[in-house]
Amino acid sequence: MATRAIIAKLDDKGVQAIYSHSDNYLEHTGKILDQHYVNEDKVDELLTHGDVSIINENIGVKLDFNDYKSFHENKQCRFYMRDRGEKYKHAEQLKDENALLKYAFETCDVDLVYMFAYGSWYVYDNANGIGNSSYQFIELEEALFTTH
Repeated sequence: MATRAIIAKLDDKGVQAIYSHSDNYLEHTGKILDQHYVNEDKVDELLTHGDVSIINENIGVKLDFNDYKSFHENKQCRFYMRDRGEKYKHAEQLKDENALLKYAFETCDVDLVYMFAYGSWYVYDNANGIGNSSYQFIELEEALFTTH
């Protein structure tokens, strides 16, 4: 079963959010976001591609969606629109963090929400499995540190 997540960015216009389908646990997606999506430009580029099957270190180029070997070798993301040609998989524009959480848990039924805000990554764990998060956003680096 997939560990589903929302990857989002908060700014003065609200929140942009994409759905991410697989391997979104901290040790994969959390670590990749923390190490490879550290500036706002790269986060923006990620979000422009819309919903993602799986995130990786590089945004990459269009490949056949089922060419798993090339995606793995290139350490690149696999997007539904770019790589599989699906429509209507653009980033959602939401009003604020409350709208983000409602969208994440009621519409998408995800396990985790990763949000880039104020130059840092934060994570919200719907299962409250990250330390003692008390169902709130915590800094991603703190979450990564406390799970090891």
